[in-house]
Amino acid sequence: MTRSLWDVLGAIADRRGRKGRQFPLQAVLAIAIAAMLAGANDLRAIFRWGRRLKPEALALFGIERAPCHATYHYVFRSLDGDALARALGSFACGRDAPGHIAIDGKTLRGSRRLDAKALHVVSAFATQLSAVVGDLAVAPDENEITAALALLKELPLEGAIVTGDAIFCQREICQTITDGQGDYVFVVKDNQPALKADIAESFGDLSPLTDRRRVQRSAA
Repeated sequence: MTRSLWDVLGAIADRRGRKGRQFPLQAVLAIAIAAMLAGANDLRAIFRWGRRLKPEALALFGIERAPCHATYHYVFRSLDGDALARALGSFACGRDAPGHIAIDGKTLRGSRRLDAKALHVVSAFATQLSAVVGDLAVAPDENEITAALALLKELPLEGAIVTGDAIFCQREICQTITDGQGDYVFVVKDNQPALKADIAESFGDLSPLTDRRRVQRSAA
């Protein structure tokens, strides 16, 4: 039986203290998602959207009154973002094969705080589903390659085709994909000089890496 989004949110661990659980985590997350789908793009907008809900609408979320602004702030500070991403990614995939998965790393705009670095995230986007099926924050002492490797190990790769920039053209990443019964297409650039040279040699004049001007001069 396919789980609903409500069921998925209910399975996420609540890391708040006992005193901070006036509202169920499931309800707060569901209201936040609904508010963002309606155009809310920050905590204040989410709070205002929830405050306008009528009693019968609040009852659908299992609560009698709307959470205050501080509740949303506390919930998202304590929330395990990676666990939420895994839960939503699993819900997006459902029982369908993900098809084409594009992985990419991006720095989140507006995420820089004081002396801390901006948050950098590696995401996996399933084009067939038009949904992000997984993302993982890059730790300060790691890079996109390490994060991508950890992310791919959590995704259903059977029958999938994974694409990405040249930075992801790494033996461990490719092996993880094939071990998961998937395929990959990665760009090869100067960060893999030996592989680039082997490709140019194998495909000869048909390779896009071949120097066309040199070939033309040799033919003349």
